[in-house]
Amino acid sequence: MLISLSIKDYVLIEDASLELGSGLTVLSGETGAGKTLLTQALGLLLGERAAEGLVSERSEEALIQGVFELSDDHVHSVSPDIRDMLDLRSGELVATRRLSRAGKNRCFLNGISVPLGVMSETLGDLISFSGQHEHRRLLKPSHQLEVLDAFAGPDQEWDLREYRLCWADAAATETLIRELLQGAEERESESELLRFQVDQLEAAALDIGEERELEAEQRRLSRVEEMARACAEAASLLRAEDIGSDAAVQVSKARSLLSEFNGLDATLDESVAILTEAGGLIDEVARSLRSLMASLEPDPARLSEVDERLHVYAEMAKKYGGTTQAAVAYLAEASARLEGLETAESSAGDVAERLTQYRRRCLELAGALSARRVEAAARVEAAIRPHLVDLGMADGAVVVALETAEGWEGLGAAGADSVEFLLAANRGVAPRSLARTASGGELSRVLLAIKTAVLGYEPAETVVFDEIDAGVGGMTATAVGAKLKEISANSQVVVVTHLPQVAAYADRHYVIRKEADAERTVTRLEALDAEGVVAELCRMMGGTPGDPGAVAHARSLRDRAAAGLID
Repeated sequence: MLISLSIKDYVLIEDASLELGSGLTVLSGETGAGKTLLTQALGLLLGERAAEGLVSERSEEALIQGVFELSDDHVHSVSPDIRDMLDLRSGELVATRRLSRAGKNRCFLNGISVPLGVMSETLGDLISFSGQHEHRRLLKPSHQLEVLDAFAGPDQEWDLREYRLCWADAAATETLIRELLQGAEERESESELLRFQVDQLEAAALDIGEERELEAEQRRLSRVEEMARACAEAASLLRAEDIGSDAAVQVSKARSLLSEFNGLDATLDESVAILTEAGGLIDEVARSLRSLMASLEPDPARLSEVDERLHVYAEMAKKYGGTTQAAVAYLAEASARLEGLETAESSAGDVAERLTQYRRRCLELAGALSARRVEAAARVEAAIRPHLVDLGMADGAVVVALETAEGWEGLGAAGADSVEFLLAANRGVAPRSLARTASGGELSRVLLAIKTAVLGYEPAETVVFDEIDAGVGGMTATAVGAKLKEISANSQVVVVTHLPQVAAYADRHYVIRKEADAERTVTRLEALDAEGVVAELCRMMGGTPGDPGAVAHARSLRDRAAAGLID
């Protein structure tokens, strides 16, 4: 429930405060005084987006603030994240919207800065707006279906939620299947290429270690004859058949020359020892070279094998990245991609089966939704009927025309049903579309009848009617006032009206006046006492202020409304 509303520097409103309570609150005033500004400001407080030019010319910022009384049910309807962020509990909640001339808008809940979306989610269901602009909503089949589903009960809400999730999953799966089918040819072409490449690389059996060994073996085999000649020559130099000409003999002679000075000089003794060791090493190297020379035989066949194998490495590197490492890496990537493509092909059947299951479940849920809607349609018609009678449409009736499509192709985001509210305004007249048959006054009364009938099925605790009485007058206006009073017995109702027959039913009455001087024009809000109410009713009836007849008429109108009399 809305406890109070304060507005400062908003368009023409300089400073206005509205104290509200249960029952019926009426806002009246001359045409153009700014009555609708109040409801527009309330809409901004509930999360509507702000247009430009809403800040008063004399200020840099407009302020809209409302104090709400939250119930436990409403607190628990808000998402847990928002509840935790705001530490939201039942009781009073202060909502503030600040609009700057520079275009910056700030929202606060209990003093905590929040995004506009959070404010909308937190407060959006607290108040229901109805007015001339809602005539367009009433004519929309989607809105009419929402009314029907509200009557269908809580099971309808749960099934509708599950249906929409299932329908969205089915739509996404259909899209996936289309993509799979559209890409089948491309995937097959890619698979063929990848299969060839993977087979080729796997047959090549590339191994970086093997490549290095082959390269070393190739270098040795290609120079084996040169190595044999070098070994023979080196061995001859070290230990030749011609005694006295090899290195070993020369080393031995040098050691003999120095040995006779043994013990005289440490450096000389060390040189003798080294020459002795060198002589032994030379003999060992000479024997080793002769042995190696004997084993070095050219092997053209093996060299050809090595060359061919290394050619495979070179070809694979050239085709798949420039190096053996790149080719090995490409094999891993191509194998993974090929597996993915083959999996996609094999999973197409699984996706199709999944779609079948989604469709089957959607059809089941749509059937349940349709069954409840058929039953609810009769209850909607029955619930609206007495309110139309009360509003002066004794022969009027709203007929809920419900059509149910067959099969999967007939399903939509809300099921298989399409709905249209038809109006039979007079006896003997076939029901026809509200959009084509209802006059402005009839539409206002039908809307009020529907809103009255649906109360208790909607979460809102406060209902705001912005000139719902447009296009009506006389006895019908009195009936509208009585109906609004009836609604206010169980809901907080705020009405912007220009009809005295409606205003007479108010529990509290505010008048909005536009005042102008040489420098500025402002809109002011005044709470009326009993005498002020009478004076305003006189004005609304077109009477002259202070005219005894008009005053008497106004008092009579107020008293009869208070007594619940309609004539």
